[in-house]
Amino acid sequence: MRFLPSIILPFLLLTVMWSCGTDHTGRTHEDYEVWGIDVSRHQQNIDWAAVAERNAPYFVFLKATEGTLIVDPTYEKNAARLDELGILRGAYHFFGHRTPGREQAENFISAAGLGTGNLLPVLDIEKHRFLTDPEKMVREAKEFCKVIRKHYGVNPIIYCSTLFYEQYLQADFPPGRYNLWLADYRGNPAHHPWRFWQHTESHRLHGIRGNVDRNVFAGTEKDLKKYTIR
Repeated sequence: MRFLPSIILPFLLLTVMWSCGTDHTGRTHEDYEVWGIDVSRHQQNIDWAAVAERNAPYFVFLKATEGTLIVDPTYEKNAARLDELGILRGAYHFFGHRTPGREQAENFISAAGLGTGNLLPVLDIEKHRFLTDPEKMVREAKEFCKVIRKHYGVNPIIYCSTLFYEQYLQADFPPGRYNLWLADYRGNPAHHPWRFWQHTESHRLHGIRGNVDRNVFAGTEKDLKKYTIR
């Protein structure tokens, strides 16, 4: 077998990951076995032992940072507890529309402390009153991704609503290059090859007060390991 140049391998791997098992036509969230949640300070004090004992998720995404200065006050505690319990975790950054993407990425890298075995980093981009210049948003988001790619060796997963993706991001963040985590409470956004689908914000779990977002993954538990930092 001829060896491919190292610069090609990451893109080849991503293409294989993207093209495998992404036919979601006619499937509901109940058709996906592997599921997880995402949390932030809004869930307050989570009893992770109770969560793990009663109905442990396969994965958890924790909010780590927002903008250039904000660090979620519950991140460090939640991350440590999940590690103790052996629950696969990742971290996401909430994109700020008024600050440089590079500085936001540096904030995330510093606070998240992601390493081998953690899920790939996530960039969460949402509509906000400060979104006044879509072209600038895309430019700064791409700069964020550039810094993340240089540090971790991979592009971040892109989280957004289906409508937001179609309106603002689809042209510059194609699924052949970026893994998608789509929020759509109307039903399966099967016309996009998503990897994670946030299908509700009203899930209830023993150990968490109030509602929590629930997500499903397009693959097996073994497949999920492919979306971790190597």
